[in-house]
Amino acid sequence: MRRLLLVLGVCYAATLAHAAPAPKEADKLVLVSNRTGSADIFLISPDGKEAKNLTESKSTNSYPAWSPDGKKIAFASDRDGGMNIYVMDADGKNVQALTKGQEVSRVPTWSPDGKKIAFCRATANGTQIFVMDADGKNVKQIGDGDGWDPAFSPDGKKILFTSFRSGSGFRLYVMDADGSNTKELNGNDNPVGYVYPSWSPDGKKITWTGRVGDALEIFSADADGKNAKQLTKLGGLNSYAAWSPDGKQIVFHHSEGASGAFYVMDADGGNQKVLLKDEAHVEGGRPSWKPK
Repeated sequence: MRRLLLVLGVCYAATLAHAAPAPKEADKLVLVSNRTGSADIFLISPDGKEAKNLTESKSTNSYPAWSPDGKKIAFASDRDGGMNIYVMDADGKNVQALTKGQEVSRVPTWSPDGKKIAFCRATANGTQIFVMDADGKNVKQIGDGDGWDPAFSPDGKKILFTSFRSGSGFRLYVMDADGSNTKELNGNDNPVGYVYPSWSPDGKKITWTGRVGDALEIFSADADGKNAKQLTKLGGLNSYAAWSPDGKQIVFHHSEGASGAFYVMDADGGNQKVLLKDEAHVEGGRPSWKPK
């Protein structure tokens, strides 16, 4: 499995205070941490000092994604056995399963109008991209080959994703929201994965994780894949890049060896600083900013 080469199964001893105050309303983000001994989704203040555990579960909870109106959070969890897509209120209440079964489903992403959720699912023909209504109905496969890590464009017309269809590594692609008109954006192979592409809020830029020697670094480019620029030069594994709602900052996770931390940087890669230290790499640990 593509993730296993870089998964760091080390849990840190850092614990969350029992009566941690809820983060302030402005600029909140959710991310995944194993600080409690299992992968849970936390609501974090922009300075990283306030945190609230939204899932509080012994199961694995990952890939959080805010709904466009900020009222819901979609995520993946194995709380009922297989890894499936769930949705909960922004405060962690009213958890509902959107998919069921033993086929691994993960990486949910909302359409800008909040009516659809795209996700990837392991099938007999490899991992494929699916789209369903926000209530879990009308599930259908889209695209013409294997697909991972879908991300709707801000205008809802495109889906950015990665694929191993080249046979030598994961590459970056874009397709229309109905699965047609697939185009390759970046021909550089990433044999490990952790590509996780994302769009800037205005839809003019994209980010992804690409291979640089033995490291995986974060890149940005124009929406058509041109004018690519390497944003991080930290070495190790840098992934899960997520744009702030105003497009001025990008939060991401960095890990090397047994250490890890969430960082924040300017959209051009400048002013990189630690947001949360002592945060081990967690599969599906992408952060997600609350929409404005």
